[in-house]
Amino acid sequence: MIGSVMNTGVMGVQRGYDMLNRSADQIAKANIPPEQGGPEELYTPITEQISGKQQVQASAKVIQAASDTLGSIIDIKV
Repeated sequence: MIGSVMNTGVMGVQRGYDMLNRSADQIAKANIPPEQGGPEELYTPITEQISGKQQVQASAKVIQAASDTLGSIIDIKV
């Protein structure tokens, strides 16, 4: 049970970082015309930066809670 919660948290962190990387790439291409691969607009990648950050922070809290719970279980058994 704790392991699956930990895995969920880790996958959430990875998804958040992926979102941050994709949107940062789009922001970095802001000076490139859309017909040459630049973004049509910047509000979506900027919004995704905020969402990605929140995804990573929330997933880190899930990992921390799972770690704390596991630590409590180990303390009880020892």
